[in-house]
Amino acid sequence: MALTANTVPSQVPDLACPFDAQLAFTENQVIATTGYLNNLNSGQIDFGGANPSSGAGRKEGIWSIDVKSIDVSSVDEIYKFHLFGSNDVAFGNGNVELLAFHDVAAATAGRQVATILGASPAMPPTGSAGTIFRIPFLTLMQRIVYRYVRAYVVIAGTTPTVTVTSWLSRAEIKV
Repeated sequence: MALTANTVPSQVPDLACPFDAQLAFTENQVIATTGYLNNLNSGQIDFGGANPSSGAGRKEGIWSIDVKSIDVSSVDEIYKFHLFGSNDVAFGNGNVELLAFHDVAAATAGRQVATILGASPAMPPTGSAGTIFRIPFLTLMQRIVYRYVRAYVVIAGTTPTVTVTSWLSRAEIKV
């Protein structure tokens, strides 16, 4: 029996995902065009390992995207955040794998799967000071361990601008 009238719980445990500059892609970066999040660590995290296929460098955790401000005023803005892995330090064409993804859009039609997802929630959520998306990630995909990780955003719309801080961390449930 549900504790509330809602069929889906509205309060879930939060994750403690502390900011570590060594595992950060960017801090308070203002972005208005498609590209890498890159004002810290050259926008790239190196998990090491001389032989990525040996399992060295395999990491799992939480990718945090702290949205400080976002423009959705023209109602056609779209923001698609990607976490890429590669064993090519230059992230060359054809040597990149998508490890995690999250999108935000001003209107339902802008979402990756609009018919199912609907419009993005209010930003920041009602009763919250800010919006931090926390997305699980694993540097292992199809039996390949990816040594290098980068965050990328695709932006579209009339006046798109977003200010973000983004980093990786271990996930621990906050009690």
